[in-house]
Amino acid sequence: MKNLLLLLACSCSALAAEEREISVDALKHEVFEVIPTLYGWCTKEKADHFMDLVLEVNPQVYVEIGVFGGSSLFPVASTLKFLGEGVVIAIDPWDKKETIKHFDPTEDATDLKWWTSINFERIYYSYLHLIKRFDLEEYCLTMKMTSEKAASKINTPIDILYLDGNHSEVCSTQDVELYLPKVKQGGYIWMNDTLWATRQQAVELLSESCDVVKVIDNGNCILFKKR
Repeated sequence: MKNLLLLLACSCSALAAEEREISVDALKHEVFEVIPTLYGWCTKEKADHFMDLVLEVNPQVYVEIGVFGGSSLFPVASTLKFLGEGVVIAIDPWDKKETIKHFDPTEDATDLKWWTSINFERIYYSYLHLIKRFDLEEYCLTMKMTSEKAASKINTPIDILYLDGNHSEVCSTQDVELYLPKVKQGGYIWMNDTLWATRQQAVELLSESCDVVKVIDNGNCILFKKR
């Protein structure tokens, strides 16, 4: 009888795992279909890794700096909804002046021209519509402000941090200095656009107290784990 009960329990466990795998596959399929329609630069590869980490860690607090249209946030928030708990804190000023702050008029001329052409109000409302459309309000806390201002308002330990804010050396370094201490020991930090010259100091700062877990997106996105 005990062997039979054990066999039944194992069968039920295997069935539950299989059903969860099917559900995760369905979730990813939906997310991958939506992402290309959003403002932003989240590849399928990045979204897949972001979702897998959330499924593995089951974070209570996920912080994203640099939201733009929500293409990187959407897979995370969707996975939190799938799990039924946790929140992603979305930090972005959606402000032209703040976006180009510390850019060099000569060296960053191309980027300055592109960013100054953006209608940030349209991007912001497209993000809000995205959150509402997929019933993600419960899993998103939006802070429409700079990461510098938002830092003092976040007092809960961060499980996963995604750094994709202003790419200037000053702001990139500042984001690490302000937010890394808030990440709990053993927590994770995604750093995007790590191949940019202006992001190297920030990468070095992370490397001083974190280990590299994986490198994705052709070396342009690194996952760190805080020691």
